[in-house]
Amino acid sequence: MNWSQIINKGLLGEPAFLLGVIALIGLLLQKASPQKLLSGTIKTMLGYILLQIGASAAGSSLSNLSIIVQRGLQMIGIMPHNETIAGLAQINYGREIAVIMLIGMALHLAIARWTPFKYVFLTGHHMLFMASMLAALLDSAHLPAWQLYGWGGLFLALAMSFGPAVSQRYVLQATGGSEFAIGHFNSVGYALSGLIAQVVGTKEKKPMPEGLKRIYPFFQDHMVVIAVFTLLLFGLSSLFVPSEALSEMFSGRHPVVVSAIQAIWFTAGVFVILSGVRMMLAEIIPAFNGIAEKIVPGAIPALDCPVLFTYAPIAAALGFLLSFIGGLAAMGTLMALQYTVIIPGVIPHFFSGGASGVIAYQVGGRRGLIVAALCHGFVITLLPVFLLPLLSSLGFVRATFADTDFAVVGLILNGLLRLFGLGAG
Repeated sequence: MNWSQIINKGLLGEPAFLLGVIALIGLLLQKASPQKLLSGTIKTMLGYILLQIGASAAGSSLSNLSIIVQRGLQMIGIMPHNETIAGLAQINYGREIAVIMLIGMALHLAIARWTPFKYVFLTGHHMLFMASMLAALLDSAHLPAWQLYGWGGLFLALAMSFGPAVSQRYVLQATGGSEFAIGHFNSVGYALSGLIAQVVGTKEKKPMPEGLKRIYPFFQDHMVVIAVFTLLLFGLSSLFVPSEALSEMFSGRHPVVVSAIQAIWFTAGVFVILSGVRMMLAEIIPAFNGIAEKIVPGAIPALDCPVLFTYAPIAAALGFLLSFIGGLAAMGTLMALQYTVIIPGVIPHFFSGGASGVIAYQVGGRRGLIVAALCHGFVITLLPVFLLPLLSSLGFVRATFADTDFAVVGLILNGLLRLFGLGAG
């Protein structure tokens, strides 16, 4: 066995091992203790395996939901869910995703060091999601491995560097000038929400009604929210399926039992995915943070979108609800057009919708919040329709990437590839 085979079938052939090596190198650069070296390496690999286990569980539940929707409404249902689709992509492109992340993070730090875009993207799981989307899209173009790694790493770096800049104007308005940006691949959605709120809203921000403040604690535990909304999705979808057909599909179980178990199964899968992602990236990201502090003077941290929730908690809850309603409107539009139906995903509307609600309220008051959040939900539900044909290498997996930037980056990259006769149709 030559060195090429050793690398391809050893280091690069097993993504969990490759990510463990990356974490090990980062910890060595930080001069971590032997205990931390061992702990960090093992937790990184364990986190990756947990991600795959959770993706399998959540993907199974989504498949059942799509079957129910398709059987009852005679349509194909796809749910935008980053964690699930990224987990499924890991199964096919684990090595490619790991290499794209490594190249992308290195190029991203170089851009921050030598250009005016000083943002350092610290939301590790979204790096993983974007790398997963890029790997699947580039593989469908049948590029050689070195081109796939190069294009993927470059576009990941550009997305991490320029994404925070797209929404920063409105983030500063929402936070009163706090020294951070948003590192979450819904930058176009946040900018759109801020722009709409600025146009239709008012600068006067009236306080939220007391009744809303009493129900807000319910929305603070997003796992409970996911379970309840998934239960409602299963329950409502089951109403359109004849009871005998539903009984046949699920071995005679009552529809209520089916809905409850599938909702909890999906939520458990999401919980395992999130736990795995947090465990895996908690060991890798600090290593790059330390490098960033040394080589990027004046760096602006780009953080995950929930940091905005504290600036207007009730607006975050309303943003979630209104965004979800906008998503339902988009689903109805697709059904009317007899097109592939995108079922609004709870997670993107909870996080992205909540953050867009804060931005819209801080920029345009109540009116801005209502109009912008509804439009945001409609857009993030509709955009994945244009991304679906580009991910042909993943097959029909009943899930796709959520949030605006995935579709925007995917369409731009596919357009460039098509110039060379390589892109998807």
